[in-house]
Amino acid sequence: MSDSPPPQSTASYKVSNYSEDDLDRSESPYGDLERYDIDVHQFKLISPIGRNLSFSLDANHETMSGASPWYTSSGSDGEPLVAMSGASGIYDERTEVSVGASYYLSQGTVSGVVGYSEENDYRAKYYAFSASRNFNDELTTLSIGYSYSSDNIFPTDADVFNRVTSESKNSKSGVVSISQIISQNSTFQLSLNISEQSGFLSDPYKLRDVRPRDKTQIAVTNSYRHFFRDSNSALHVNYRYYHDDFGISSHTIDSSWHKNIGGTFRIVPNIRYYSQSAANFFTNIDDFMKPLNEYQSSDYRLSSFGALSGGIDIVFNFGRWSTILSAERYVASDNFASFSVNRPSAALVKFNRFSIGLEYIF
Repeated sequence: MSDSPPPQSTASYKVSNYSEDDLDRSESPYGDLERYDIDVHQFKLISPIGRNLSFSLDANHETMSGASPWYTSSGSDGEPLVAMSGASGIYDERTEVSVGASYYLSQGTVSGVVGYSEENDYRAKYYAFSASRNFNDELTTLSIGYSYSSDNIFPTDADVFNRVTSESKNSKSGVVSISQIISQNSTFQLSLNISEQSGFLSDPYKLRDVRPRDKTQIAVTNSYRHFFRDSNSALHVNYRYYHDDFGISSHTIDSSWHKNIGGTFRIVPNIRYYSQSAANFFTNIDDFMKPLNEYQSSDYRLSSFGALSGGIDIVFNFGRWSTILSAERYVASDNFASFSVNRPSAALVKFNRFSIGLEYIF
């Protein structure tokens, strides 16, 4: 069934809010404590064209306000203190549009997409291709994909804060995966993804952030699905191992339980655990005496930490309409890390995410 065009057109719209918890005053003794708050609007249209072709359109718009860590210093007890960028001065909007098409063959598919994203200080152009082929009486599917993105950054306040005025980076990624139908109720998928980034990979909005200009990323993902007929439910379990040459390794495991209630209602509780090691050049306290060409970053996203998140999706189906309500809570902490934490980071993120979506089939 995956190798046939969609029989009908589908239009969907979703609005989401992402809100980070404020910093504690003990982490940042001065200035704003408010962090990012982001509203996202997403629209998607998928439509068949003839017998063997489908068309897709994606359009996203988001608005962002809040503050982010600017630099770190040492407190009287030697613990890191965070200086924030200032919530009152940060506001940004991002708009993204992409179009794609898929051609359906007797034993596989060929797909492509091109897209463009723009915000006040960032612009990206990208494209991607993918193909799949069925084997073994259509029980086995081999898929490959390639994507490329060309990005430009031009900080709006470069002159005021002596930031870079204009920089660029390129990203390319390849993926190969194999999916296997194990039985009428079970499937398994294994995928390998290799990505290369080159160019300006530092964060221009931090006071001192110097990173290598090349990065290779490798990720291996395993996915298992099983349907339980007696309870009319399905279990989804995923595991991913990741490593890059910044020195970061990570483990991610997540699972969800899809419980169908009648023919119109589905409830999906989910849980996720994540843990990563620190980048080789991560420091939890900025050293402004280091030469500008020596790598260092106090970005909490490059530290060693762990994170737990849990949420729930509620899906209603009524005729040609469907609606989905989602809620998620995410907490990052040194205490959740499975890797050693030699330099604990301040300003680790905690956030709430809520969304509501509508879908119409016509």
